[in-house]
Amino acid sequence: MKKEEKTELTKNKIYAAAMQEFGTKGYAAGAINNICKSGINKGLIYHNFKDKDDLYLACVQKSCDHLLLYVSGAMESVCFVEYMSARMRFFTEHEMEAAVFLEARTNPPKHLEKQISKACSEFDELNKEVFEKELGCVELRAGVSREDALQYFFDVQKIYNFNFTKKFDSVTSPQERIALHEANIKKTFDLLLYGIAKGGREA
Repeated sequence: MKKEEKTELTKNKIYAAAMQEFGTKGYAAGAINNICKSGINKGLIYHNFKDKDDLYLACVQKSCDHLLLYVSGAMESVCFVEYMSARMRFFTEHEMEAAVFLEARTNPPKHLEKQISKACSEFDELNKEVFEKELGCVELRAGVSREDALQYFFDVQKIYNFNFTKKFDSVTSPQERIALHEANIKKTFDLLLYGIAKGGREA
């Protein structure tokens, strides 16, 4: 076996164990020592990753990349309904990756926020593309530009993720948290695009 292939196999074993650790316990409670209990030598971990932060960020990057690849391949067109269905299928099939991704987006370690944002930048671009497509199907109010609407979308997304953590902090099951997150996103997206008033303000 070539050295590169052996290194790749070793990294994949580390990723699998780290995803399980961070997926079930989160960043704060996750520990390198626990990952080693799966039979991985600590020296191998530190040979491939600088520290716990580096390994966690690598897991976040891998989760984001895998989700992006999965969703992009599952959609026939850039459509919100297809997009959300593909996301949910991925989260159901890859529970630990989903849990790592969800924590990174809704409750990231403060000192890693910038690195996580960079790791998920391509996924955020897909989010933007999906919203822009849906935005093209509605008539904007006078005085509201597409740029205004897009900025509002990202602002609401940040608020939603922040509030989600507070509201569902007691939910410990990764799959239950993911299901709640996705269900509430659909409702928030609908309210964002179509508002809460049936006919608008009377003159």
